[in-house]
Amino acid sequence: MWSSAPGPVGLVAALAAHSHGLRTTILEAEGSNRLRPGSRATYLYRETLDQLDTFSPGLGARLAREGVTWPRIRSTYHGRTVYERTFPRAPHGAFGSSISQRLQEQAMLEHVEKAGIPIRWNSRVGSVSSTADEVSVHLVDGSTIDADYVVAADGAHSAVRTSLGIEMEGPRSDASFVIVDVDEVADDPLPLVREFHYRHPAVEGRNVLVLPFQGGWRLDLQARRDDDVEALQSADGTAAWVAAVLGERYRERVAWVSRYRFHRAVAARFTDPHNRVFLAGEAAHLFAPFGGGRGLNSGVRDAQAAIEAFAGAARDGGDAAARERVGAAGETRRRAGHFNADAAGGALAQMEANTVLDRAVQRGAAFAARWWARPGMWLDSRVTSGSAERFSPSTRF
Repeated sequence: MWSSAPGPVGLVAALAAHSHGLRTTILEAEGSNRLRPGSRATYLYRETLDQLDTFSPGLGARLAREGVTWPRIRSTYHGRTVYERTFPRAPHGAFGSSISQRLQEQAMLEHVEKAGIPIRWNSRVGSVSSTADEVSVHLVDGSTIDADYVVAADGAHSAVRTSLGIEMEGPRSDASFVIVDVDEVADDPLPLVREFHYRHPAVEGRNVLVLPFQGGWRLDLQARRDDDVEALQSADGTAAWVAAVLGERYRERVAWVSRYRFHRAVAARFTDPHNRVFLAGEAAHLFAPFGGGRGLNSGVRDAQAAIEAFAGAARDGGDAAARERVGAAGETRRRAGHFNADAAGGALAQMEANTVLDRAVQRGAAFAARWWARPGMWLDSRVTSGSAERFSPSTRF
């Protein structure tokens, strides 16, 4: 079996395959010295950490230990607190772990190397073709590799998905977000609080999400439709609004800046017609981090589902009937993708509040939160639903 791309989802797929006794090789487009900038996907649910421990004992525990858990959450409306909750002291990772994707990949790579799973660096996949008997993976260098099964975790611009003719379905909002990593002041850190600010007065009424992760802070600023996003993303512009949100001492501590549009896209199919290729992670779906940070956690579930289906099909002889479970697993994950896309869409609708009624409901909830907890809880959960404090095993991610 081949797993395309050792981002977190591809690495998890390889570790899961190894745990099922499947002979596996990872293909990576870049070299072994690649350095991915930014925190990127930072939050792993407790259930995801537990899954990782089943694939590779100690991996989930390590990520829990090396990350941070938020002991407090808070939401504000025009600068006034409308919801706040403090959790009882708990062991590292009891609710999940907030850790940069770079550190996740580092830990996963070490477990892959320890397991003896080979990685072919500088092996960019150009396309795949499949038959009832096998998959041919065509690299851009002109070489071809044959495999029984492939997990395609090659990202949002997946060459595998494109070569299979599978379309992404779903809208992309016009709303832009500027995303920033800020280094912590090591000898005088801020309290670990996950915050969402509706209409933050210090940034001219824009919405801001503030997330702590190991070693720093992740801030997502929602730009207005008439904003000059380039100015907000510039060095001076970023420094100014970061200082307004976190404090003046963080003005010069910006480590990474990027921007994104709010995607809600899911692949029309997660498998090829012969059920030998399985799309996973961003190759299969694109979600913004709002609505529960579902992208990476969902990608781990994709990888788990793909490997369990491949292992079952291989065990049963790999014929068309045996491979039906691969198609069924793909359809289950596709439905979960739409569930997650809807959750992200609900979060975007809440943040944009495009109608007079939406804005009135938010103002009313913020006003009522002075006396009752439930309206404030609603304001918080509408944007952050699915994150650690709201997760339950029944949540479909």
